[in-house]
Amino acid sequence: MGETSAAPSWLNEKDGEEWAWAANYLMSRSSAQLRSKISILADTDFKRLTRAIDALESEAEGVKLIERLRNAIRQRRYRLSKGGKKTCSFTLPRETKATLKSLAKKYGTSETMLIQRLIDAEAQQAQKQKRQEELTAKIMHNAQKLAQELSQVRIEETEKRLLHCLKQLARWEIFLKEELSSLPPEEEAAAAEAAEKQMKSIREAVNASVAYRELMSPRSMSYNES
Repeated sequence: MGETSAAPSWLNEKDGEEWAWAANYLMSRSSAQLRSKISILADTDFKRLTRAIDALESEAEGVKLIERLRNAIRQRRYRLSKGGKKTCSFTLPRETKATLKSLAKKYGTSETMLIQRLIDAEAQQAQKQKRQEELTAKIMHNAQKLAQELSQVRIEETEKRLLHCLKQLARWEIFLKEELSSLPPEEEAAAAEAAEKQMKSIREAVNASVAYRELMSPRSMSYNES
């Protein structure tokens, strides 16, 4: 076909995606001898593609290939008119193809529909996994933040209790107008026991404050609800 030859009536020049697909179809399904007649730029240059088609039609094998191409284009157009589906071309090992055919027969569906179901199921699983990972990361972040807040509560509550004890001690020193003197050994032991009881009371108060803060935390409530 010369430079001014007309394009095939069955090929839509305005549909760039279609004729690029047609060029790839010819390249992937032609023999080595026929492939030499097809420009490697045929999928990007419509005129090169039409010249290749004209060259192929000069041989019997090429005529059969073009006829298969025309049938494939008609089928492709039909599939695209049904719900916006798009044709995909890929190669599978023979064993995999046999398994696909067997599974499709087992479940009473087509091979295409079975592939679609498998892909959709995998996509849903991937999306579910992504949401789970995001939720886990959020929970860990909130748990770390809550732990930091509770640590600060412990510090603040301890300081408050110690300040109370220091004020009590200061009152006694002011009341006595002098520093407290040393106690006899037996009274020192009693004082140490009393101090330990006071420290136990402080620890319980701190733990109670922390527990209440943790219980009333919005994050803690959300964990319990879930």
